[in-house]
Amino acid sequence: MKYLRLIVNTNIIMKALIKNSKVRVILLNPNHQFYLPEYAIEEIEKHLPLLMEKTGLPGEEINLALSILLTNIQVVHSENISAKWNEAEEIMGPIDKGDIPFIAASLSIACDGIWSDDKDLKRQRKIKVWSTQEIIHLIQSGF
Repeated sequence: MKYLRLIVNTNIIMKALIKNSKVRVILLNPNHQFYLPEYAIEEIEKHLPLLMEKTGLPGEEINLALSILLTNIQVVHSENISAKWNEAEEIMGPIDKGDIPFIAASLSIACDGIWSDDKDLKRQRKIKVWSTQEIIHLIQSGF
């Protein structure tokens, strides 16, 4: 089986933190390579109260779960995507400025696209965006 190399959107990490699911299993599968812009870590930290509310877990446990997920996800530092920032801004800026880091990361790293359930990201046409259902189907088919 081929392996996937994907930029992971914040909403995918949040799903994996909230519920033990196929998303979490896929993210922890060492046969695939996942990347996360540094910006997404800040975004997750902002949503810590929401994650605590949805899971009923204290912040320390959510942070522990995040650190476990990050054992199989490479954090891409901002300086490694800055060269592609302007191009990403042209692609995504008019749609949703919050998604620019994910486009910039996908332009900076040889990858198969972005894993996201964000409908705004799918509106741009430059980078392939895979939904969770598409990823599950792809993996189950053995692509």
